[in-house]
Amino acid sequence: MKNKFKVSQIQFQAKQTPTLNSILLEKYYKKSLLFKPDLICTPECSNIITGDNKYLFNNVNYQNDCPVLKMTKTFAKKNNININIGSLLLKQQNKKKLINRSFLIDNYGKIKSFYNKIHMFDVNINLKETYKESHSFESGNKISLFNINKVKFGFTICYDLRFPLLFRSLVKKGAEIILMPAAFTVPTGKAHWETLIKARAIENSIFVIATNMCGTHHNKRKTYGHSAIIDPWGKILNMAKNKPKIINTVIDLNQIKKVRARIPSIYNDKF
Repeated sequence: MKNKFKVSQIQFQAKQTPTLNSILLEKYYKKSLLFKPDLICTPECSNIITGDNKYLFNNVNYQNDCPVLKMTKTFAKKNNININIGSLLLKQQNKKKLINRSFLIDNYGKIKSFYNKIHMFDVNINLKETYKESHSFESGNKISLFNINKVKFGFTICYDLRFPLLFRSLVKKGAEIILMPAAFTVPTGKAHWETLIKARAIENSIFVIATNMCGTHHNKRKTYGHSAIIDPWGKILNMAKNKPKIINTVIDLNQIKKVRARIPSIYNDKF
């Protein structure tokens, strides 16, 4: 395993259709190549985000005809780059509910691994913001990991951040870096985002790559931004604000062993 790992996170303001987001993301991918990353990461809902369920169902694709996925596979192969599409909202054959699926596209342009969001965002944040993901989405039922350059990654998506046992399960299976693509709301982002991504990194002595959507989207849906990478000691290595931005970070993988040598809590878990 090499000691350094380079990550580019694309924090962007998604447009109203998958086709427009495909065009926008390709531009960001090209800019990311200047850093020569080992992995490019995008947020949750990279193909479409809206507060209007009818609009969502009318404009979302199946996996085999999603323009963001098709473009990403082509780009990854052409440029010999690994890309985590934080998530795509997709139709399912012969099912009424959608899925929220994260992908790892390898440098050959193939789907190396994927993960379906387990925890559905069913919340009442305030009088203006109520979400019932379980009404429209089918939840996943298994965890998923993959390797890049002998580094083991675990998948999570957005609301999963509030469920520490999912993170611990991934770490017990060897995850050294956990991906946390998100489309956090502004109220919950301000209140909890930084605290939670730090907590998940600290309690597991891992890196957390937290890539968030930002800005105002279709039907005035707003997202928080502040994408970040947290190291195993809980230090913020890099963080964006609330505007579209690519943040580039070099991860020192030796930090995992160093932190676990200082505080070996991950090895003392009795449960």
